[in-house]
Amino acid sequence: MADSVLLLTDRRDGATVSFNLDYKALLIMADKAPELAKKKMDATMAKACREVVRLAKAKHKFRSSPTGTADKAIRYTFDKEAGEGVVYLDELRAPYIRFLHEGSGLYGPHHEAFTIFPKNKKMLRFATSPGTAPWRPAPFSRFQEGGFTYAFGVTNPGIKKDQFLYAAADEAEVKIQELFDSAMTDLVAQLEHLMGGA
Repeated sequence: MADSVLLLTDRRDGATVSFNLDYKALLIMADKAPELAKKKMDATMAKACREVVRLAKAKHKFRSSPTGTADKAIRYTFDKEAGEGVVYLDELRAPYIRFLHEGSGLYGPHHEAFTIFPKNKKMLRFATSPGTAPWRPAPFSRFQEGGFTYAFGVTNPGIKKDQFLYAAADEAEVKIQELFDSAMTDLVAQLEHLMGGA
């Protein structure tokens, strides 16, 4: 039986987690029924990817919106030809998902706070938080009126990183190994049945 059918690689710089199948080892083991072996491992790979996605959605610390856009942006793909499953963050679905995962501003790769200015109006307006000072001096003067705070600009320190994808991959490793061990055992039983019946 093949020892290293599943390879787990963490591309921590790109916020993806990949799983690779060693099809050559599988085909050596199952040369009598390569299609059966491939079909079984493909199904198991899809289960492994879904497990990481499920855990990533459960582990993140960000507050989900009512539409769940950020949760829906945690996705996976599986390339059957290459035997590679990739769990990734879909930035087309939620352009901000990478910042939630990798951090931004002071907590991101550039370690700098960023300034927000109004685009189409003269001032920014946002709901007043409890404990907010009623007025602030320059550079970005603020004042409150009618439950809102008005400012010419604000300095945002950024978002702390929450690497839920990597945490999910680490936690899923044992479960994934169990999935593949079970699939291999089942595959061996099916192959023995096929060879015995031939």
